[in-house]
Amino acid sequence: MWLWRELHGLTVSATAGAAARDYFSLFNVEPSFTIDETVLEQVYHSLLSQFHPDRYAGKPQVEQRVAAQLCADINAGYRTLLGEVTRAQYLLQHSGVDLRAAEREGVGADFLMTQILLRERLESIAESDPASRQALVRDVDEHYGASRERFAEAAQSASWRDAARYWQEMCYLEKLVDATGSRGR
Repeated sequence: MWLWRELHGLTVSATAGAAARDYFSLFNVEPSFTIDETVLEQVYHSLLSQFHPDRYAGKPQVEQRVAAQLCADINAGYRTLLGEVTRAQYLLQHSGVDLRAAEREGVGADFLMTQILLRERLESIAESDPASRQALVRDVDEHYGASRERFAEAAQSASWRDAARYWQEMCYLEKLVDATGSRGR
């Protein structure tokens, strides 16, 4: 079972779809919100080329299953670490934050009011008013960027309660980013 040794002791779940491994370790990056996405992509392609199930077509079935599970984990890890909101959520979970408790705590009233006002602006903009839409996109991008930066600072200083609040803000704002077609950056 050389494949097991190749994995450096990383665990493989027998249950498909289970969060079975530390994605930061899998991709050999430090647990942090700020990661080099170019390096992440390079490691992703390297891992896929090493462990793609097609490479194990003639191998024993157990190695084929392990390769298939590992490939699924590689894909799930890449998607998780590539997205800012999913990476923030994963970092919080990785750091032991109870996300349900954080969600019950919620976000501040000022943020909720801002969110409501941005939503109302989005709903009231006419299709024939590109200038208003562009102004909204800039505002959404600005708010998302501010929440992202506050999350990064809180995570860097291990202020997990604050980080969880800013992650929730990012979740709300990501929906506006999608609705406006902005990039959120």
